[in-house]
Amino acid sequence: MSAPTLGQGPETVPVEVLTDEELAVLAAPTGGIVVSPFLAEVPQEQRETALRTAYRSLLARGIVDPPTPEATAAALARGDGHVELMVRQDVRSVMALREAAQAVVAIARTTAAVQDFWYAHVVDDVALLEEVGSDGLHRFALANAPDVPVLAAGAAVHPDAGDAEGDPVELAGEEGDPTPPDEVLERLGAALVRADLVVRHHGDHAPVMLGLFTGPGGSWTTRVEQGGGATPVAVPGRAEDARAAVRDLVDDAFAQLTIQGR
Repeated sequence: MSAPTLGQGPETVPVEVLTDEELAVLAAPTGGIVVSPFLAEVPQEQRETALRTAYRSLLARGIVDPPTPEATAAALARGDGHVELMVRQDVRSVMALREAAQAVVAIARTTAAVQDFWYAHVVDDVALLEEVGSDGLHRFALANAPDVPVLAAGAAVHPDAGDAEGDPVELAGEEGDPTPPDEVLERLGAALVRADLVVRHHGDHAPVMLGLFTGPGGSWTTRVEQGGGATPVAVPGRAEDARAAVRDLVDDAFAQLTIQGR
């Protein structure tokens, strides 16, 4: 079963779809928060060709205009070869929101069939949602920032998640290993959605990483402080408690931003 998509929950407005390579042409680096799964697999010696092809695609789609003679002359005079692109207004606005984010909610999702990534870049009362597939396509949408906790819960928790009972289960695997404990896998099987969620913002220290294993067979959550060194423990509970854990984590991070003067 596929993980939830952007359109579920509160209203969202799709705005654009861009590739890894196109974003590398258009956008400033994001500090490693957003993944580029397709471009990451392109050998370094082929990067320039990939970016040139992406630039031609942007030109053909009318997202960027060819540089003016004045801009080209200025780049030659500087000797750095950097020509500022004239980007279509709607796409320029998307890039500006992405680069100006005061907080980013990041969710890595793994199912039996696919791995993808979900982000909410929050600027004041606006959120730019970004869903990244393993094919390197970035699907963008706009939402209201106050809706992000609910949207994040919808993205992180299986839509048909059930409740679980029993004892907590220690996760003995290596960090980043998407394989759940045997006890959890037996209950959830191929319907499993694993989600790892963190909220990053300027000035955060040792952010909390929330892990969720959900499916019709039950719901388990883990909560660890990054860098803390503690072994994660999956705690069984109600599906609604798993959704509430996501909402509370995002709400807490947003409250910190408010205290800091957001």
